Amino acid sequence: MASVQKDLDAAIPLVEKAMKALDGLDVKDFQILKGLNNPPGDVKDTFVCVLNLLSKVDPNVPVDAKGRLKTEKPWPTA
Repeated sequence: MASVQKDLDAAIPLVEKAMKALDGLDVKDFQILKGLNNPPGDVKDTFVCVLNLLSKVDPNVPVDAKGRLKTEKPWPTA
């Protein structure tokens, strides 16, 4: 139980930092991303991660029979 609390204590500041970063996003930021035909690799990877997270809760994300992300072109899907 102590190790779980230690992990939680370490994660909370990271979650708070991420939430503050989200506050700085604007709709225009997403419009710029949508306009990229071939974004940098790190951007693609980030969006694939988000798609994987959303695949469990968003019916609009294509998944296979096992609930895994199913798309040949993850950037347009994102």
